[in-house]
Amino acid sequence: MLGLVVVGAIVGLAGRQMHPAGRVVSLPAALVLGMLGALGAFYGGRAAHLFTDGQLSGWTAAILGAAVLVGVWGVARPRR
Repeated sequence: MLGLVVVGAIVGLAGRQMHPAGRVVSLPAALVLGMLGALGAFYGGRAAHLFTDGQLSGWTAAILGAAVLVGVWGVARPRR
């Protein structure tokens, strides 16, 4: 679980830096959204029996979940 949180935070930061509209997601939001996306995608995939512990597809789902959640937040959040 700690590995998922760390991976989610790293992907959240990377997503914040690479967003095409600039840094539209704050640093704390990027960290939290990355962590939640990674945990949600990993445990959601396990609950759906798509993969088990130790499979590479679990880590792939965690990375994609974190990136998608940060990206969607950056697009859906109203501009100030």
